[in-house]
Amino acid sequence: MNSQLSTLDLSDSVEVLPPTEQLLAISEQKKSGLILCKDYHAEFAGPGAAVSCLVEPAYRAVIAIGSPTLAPMVTVEDRRRAYGRRIQWGRWLQRIVEHPESVVRAEKLLAGFEEFFGRQVVVSLPSEVLALLAGVFPGTIEMARSQHWRTTRFDTAAHLICSDQLKVTTISLSSEKQEVHSVPLLTTATVSEIEQTYAVLRSA
Repeated sequence: MNSQLSTLDLSDSVEVLPPTEQLLAISEQKKSGLILCKDYHAEFAGPGAAVSCLVEPAYRAVIAIGSPTLAPMVTVEDRRRAYGRRIQWGRWLQRIVEHPESVVRAEKLLAGFEEFFGRQVVVSLPSEVLALLAGVFPGTIEMARSQHWRTTRFDTAAHLICSDQLKVTTISLSSEKQEVHSVPLLTTATVSEIEQTYAVLRSA
């Protein structure tokens, strides 16, 4: 997957940030996003959200949903809007994880992702990744899947080994065009396996 970073024409009246202070945001041109895996949880950054913030802890792994492209936020207003969108997506996930019942949290996460991306993408996401997002055990995700879609882990693994809409990917802190490495994400992958794959891609 290649990251196509847009070039913006700026008028003299627009306040432009120094290159070292620029950040990237997910393009709003299509339904796509990134799951950002951290030490003990995962976050979702949807269209318009800032990513690769210099003050943000390093990612354990990054999973692309769809084919997100990253655009440089070159003005103060661009950056303010991108941070605002990141906060909005964070609040969307926070409303889900605040529910006291773990199974309900899992069901709400599955339903929310299905509404935005479609069932095939959500069914193909590894349970451990969804568990990091919802703050539940992977087994709770499996239980919610069984109740939500009347399916089993065996059915899911047999019919949807992976989705072409899901990839383990690298993202760049640079605002210059460069190749972004990615590989398909297997439905059965564990977080540990995803992290190892991410490390290999980063070193490529």
